[in-house]
Amino acid sequence: MNLNQLRYFACIGRLENYTQAAQELHVSQPSLTNAIHRLEGELQLTLFVKQGRNIVLTDTGSQLLKVVQKSLRILDDGVAAVIAENSQQPITIRVGCIPTVIGTYLPKILHQFEQEHTRQVSFELHSVTTERIQAGLAAKTFDLGIAAVDGRKPGYLYHPLLKQPFIVIVAPDHLLAKRHQLQLTDLLGQQVLTYTPELLIGQKVQRTLKRQGVADKLDLTAAYPDEISIAGMVQASSAVGLVADTLYLEAFNLVKIPVAAPEDLRVIYAMYQADNPQHEYLRQLFHLFSQQEK
Repeated sequence: MNLNQLRYFACIGRLENYTQAAQELHVSQPSLTNAIHRLEGELQLTLFVKQGRNIVLTDTGSQLLKVVQKSLRILDDGVAAVIAENSQQPITIRVGCIPTVIGTYLPKILHQFEQEHTRQVSFELHSVTTERIQAGLAAKTFDLGIAAVDGRKPGYLYHPLLKQPFIVIVAPDHLLAKRHQLQLTDLLGQQVLTYTPELLIGQKVQRTLKRQGVADKLDLTAAYPDEISIAGMVQASSAVGLVADTLYLEAFNLVKIPVAAPEDLRVIYAMYQADNPQHEYLRQLFHLFSQQEK
């Protein structure tokens, strides 16, 4: 049994999916399968069982996963603390950020922070989905996450950065294009395109529509992964899009109309685990975020 086997097991156990684990760990799927089979053979335990095309942890596997996750967390935190205390090299803070923010709001602030901490801190940026950010924070492959979240988890610190309101997008020649504001009920009779419920933002749309009493009344197609795909379809058709107001929409010839919804569609947070070894630098970064808002 070696450290790689334990890291592979921790990732596969968390995801219960070899393909996703192989992508996250940047190794081949056969390598992961062989590593787990060797681990099971060495321990003489069955850690996973097949369930259709998927795998699930056994009760024994779930018990071992908790032990391995705790042990790896202690090891990684200890190593990072020793390196941070003794290294003359800049500390690298790994940031997972959703694409709509990584090229606009974030770089200026991170550059300013690097200038204020010359030769102390550098940032490694990754443009990924909210789901990948949350998984990376949990696995400690990211130190800082910039993403939209619906709820706050214990053990994490959060700072709200941006709010993206509900809007409707239509083609310039659409009947609604001259409206200055819309109610969700104004969308009755329209073909409405929005995000797939597989995404957090898609789930937020569904909850809002239900609370407003229009979920079962709209001609709704909730099948799209982002604003780009929705905007492309709206620009080429008579459909309307129900989306968050993001930078992606600027590339399209569309009219944006505010929606009288009781809440913002998406709130972007900076977040990190409270026990992160770089807590002090991350705390200072949160303070800089606050200064930018004044």
